[in-house]
Amino acid sequence: MSAAFETTKAVSQDQFADLMKGSYKKVYNLAYRLSGNRADAEDLTQEAYFRAYRRFDTFEGDRPFENWILRIVTRLFLDLARSRRRRVSTVSLDAPIRPDSAEDEMHVQTADDRPNPEEAILNGAVGEDLADALRSLKAEQRALVILADVEQLPYQEIANLAGIPVGTVRSRLHRVHKKLRALLEAKQNERKRCKGSQCLCMACG
Repeated sequence: MSAAFETTKAVSQDQFADLMKGSYKKVYNLAYRLSGNRADAEDLTQEAYFRAYRRFDTFEGDRPFENWILRIVTRLFLDLARSRRRRVSTVSLDAPIRPDSAEDEMHVQTADDRPNPEEAILNGAVGEDLADALRSLKAEQRALVILADVEQLPYQEIANLAGIPVGTVRSRLHRVHKKLRALLEAKQNERKRCKGSQCLCMACG
């Protein structure tokens, strides 16, 4: 019994190692797009594989491993975003309210609902502009855009991952797409207004 168990365990480890090797790049890329920075992407990727390995006995082998691990990393990111939002909310509630202070302005920017997703991707927006736009999104908004427009997940799956109704997924994506179009159009218009070799504005770089 013991020898058979050890053999099965070794086979599972080898199988998991192969699956990890084949999916690592895609998992890391998704974690990076979701989080927007290398450190969080590395942490999310490591934790996703750690959890997947611990629960590998629950993995249904007839389904794509890649889909399974991508959902794990997405859930981890959403949990991280919610945790950070709660911490920010706690600090802002305890802190004195001074509307004219610089610190207060920074809090407002952190909690602000920013614009930026899909149609930009589908309409072939400039890569750098799109990346900036995605970074300006709230974490949950960015996740919705990436899952729907990059990963092409069905709305029902996104709803299950985010813990919100399908109708909410649709309405939030609609609002964010609208904001994205406005943001990208504003950048393009700014470039048109200040075309020239001597221009040093942020839009022209």
